Amino acid sequence: MGHKLIMAALAITSLFSCKREGNSNTENTTIEPKIEIISENQTISQNIDLEKYIYTDTTYLPIIGKGIRIQNSLPKGGTIAPDGTQYIDPSGKSYAFAVFWTRIVNETNTPIELNINFPSDSSAIFTPPGSYLKLFLPTDNMSFDKLSSFNYGLTELKSFFDSNLNKGSSLHKIINPNEEHMYYIATLSYLAAGTPRAKLTLKENNLYYHMSLSPEDSGTMAVGNIQFK
Repeated sequence: MGHKLIMAALAITSLFSCKREGNSNTENTTIEPKIEIISENQTISQNIDLEKYIYTDTTYLPIIGKGIRIQNSLPKGGTIAPDGTQYIDPSGKSYAFAVFWTRIVNETNTPIELNINFPSDSSAIFTPPGSYLKLFLPTDNMSFDKLSSFNYGLTELKSFFDSNLNKGSSLHKIINPNEEHMYYIATLSYLAAGTPRAKLTLKENNLYYHMSLSPEDSGTMAVGNIQFK
């Protein structure tokens, strides 16, 4: 037990850096209708405070018309409450916690259907033996006014994780033209240390969630799709 707590403490001390990294991905991709990735957007938002919280900002562009824009945030976390509380599950395991948000903007002329599913099982995407990642979709509403708040305004995390630790979570949302949806992603890492970064990406109509723990570990999971209605 003492060894696990030491590992978690080491993970948390190296977890969080707010340096923004660009998205240099220029890979082509397709969707119905055909979409390609254009380079990172130069103008992120009219909200002048938004830019400093964003990790990647990518538009997936149809051949005709405008596209689907996906913004992924930098992390907050390390502790689940302002008093420094770390998350320890009912069995006594201590986890490194991080919270992110993703913003999806439908700049096309057609409604899109967003489908995201996180499994109940943990994902062994990191290299340390016995380590794993768990992903969650809290239902709290994320909005711009929460950007500067502790953990982006996400609260009651102890009870949330205790209740949902072994449950899957999903998000299904219709996003009409010129509308957007912004949501939380909460993560728990066990026996894995590093600075977390995460991003939702679109390839063809499939969504993938990529998470890394700098300087080494990273992994990608298929988590859903976007469909034109």
